[in-house]
Amino acid sequence: MDMEAKTLAGTAQPNKDGRIARGERTRRRVAEALIALLEEGDLQPTAKEIAARAGVSLRLVFHHFDDMDALYHAVADINTDRNWRSLYPIPPDLALHHRVERTVRQRYRLYEAITPVRRAAVRQAYHSEEVALTLLRSNQALRDQLAETFALELKAAAGEGRDILEALDLATSWEAWDRLRATQGITSTAARRVTERIIMNLLDRGTLPY
Repeated sequence: MDMEAKTLAGTAQPNKDGRIARGERTRRRVAEALIALLEEGDLQPTAKEIAARAGVSLRLVFHHFDDMDALYHAVADINTDRNWRSLYPIPPDLALHHRVERTVRQRYRLYEAITPVRRAAVRQAYHSEEVALTLLRSNQALRDQLAETFALELKAAAGEGRDILEALDLATSWEAWDRLRATQGITSTAARRVTERIIMNLLDRGTLPY
């Protein structure tokens, strides 16, 4: 290989890497633009609005994303990196009231952060299997955390343990939190108190409150 060929070979890879990096930055900028619009209250931004916020052409949006479902999936990935990684295991041998308080504090921080994107994802899930699967996986992760955190109480409840876990999953869900905050219009502090009260009623007495 002559000197000119070696030079061309040596510069080809950096140029390719540079294009890939620019493409990733553009994808990120477009996804961040959608998040910003959702957080500002735009319930269903158009591709044109997203492109304008990102400072790119509409053509470039669909160069990097096959469709809106792919864009929402990228938003879900960013949301996971930002917020879901803050969840951590709660030792099941702590006193019950400490486990309840930590569980609700984690959910409060998570739900307050993800609500705008979550609302959009719920709408998108009706016609996107990929988005629906993402929601299903996140819900399952939260349910698994409850089962681990309150394993002692659920085991002690014997035959009622499954029903109690179902009730805990419902009471601590994003949907329940959103109802408390948006529909019932209470503050985040009050919503935390209500959620803690429900969990304690379910677990401290060991029975469902019929």
